[in-house]
Amino acid sequence: MTSWSGALGKLTNPPRVTLTKLNRGATMGDVGNKAQQRRVLEGTLALLEQDAPLKAVRLDERTAIEK
Repeated sequence: MTSWSGALGKLTNPPRVTLTKLNRGATMGDVGNKAQQRRVLEGTLALLEQDAPLKAVRLDERTAIEK
């Protein structure tokens, strides 16, 4: 699971979760920012290589305005 909300991750309790500081509705990356979207996707998929359950992993991704 990838989310902008840590509370949502606690509520649903998925075995693996990545958190970002991206805007709601853009949890995979800013619109048109393919490089950022790829980093989020690869970071999330990399968790599948580890045994679950895992603690939430924070990815250092933010909207372009917040950088």
